[in-house]
Amino acid sequence: MPGIEEHDDEQKQRLRRLASRAAIEELKAEYARKADAVFNSPGAASATALADLFTDDGVLDLGPFGRYEGRAALLNACENILPQATKWTTHYIVSPILEVGDQAASGSWYFLIKSVPQSPPGAGVSEILGGYTDKYVKTAKGWQIRESLSSFFVPPT
Repeated sequence: MPGIEEHDDEQKQRLRRLASRAAIEELKAEYARKADAVFNSPGAASATALADLFTDDGVLDLGPFGRYEGRAALLNACENILPQATKWTTHYIVSPILEVGDQAASGSWYFLIKSVPQSPPGAGVSEILGGYTDKYVKTAKGWQIRESLSSFFVPPT
């Protein structure tokens, strides 16, 4: 019966998209934890762990904190550049809006980042508010970030 087969195909496609959505949400949660490790446990291991979430030609655009294109630039930023200014962070990433295809996806998220700068000594925790606009691709390794663009929100005074 063609009706049942079509229904089965639609259900399989829907299940694949839901599984992809869950994988992308987990990928972004891994990004939060691995980005924190870049600052909280700086070094080659934490830089590599974060870079592994991106495609080899991936882009991480942190606005005023720099734009890093490709694996070598991302590794250098995570190991040598970004930890120089920031001692500690914790990323809270919420409210995903995702458009998921079979091999590519896009998404936007809000973030709240709590951070402590390297200087001055004894500096307190500050909050950074903003959002990510991301592009993802499905690779042999699973879903990876192709591009992550940060924007920053400035509350009215």
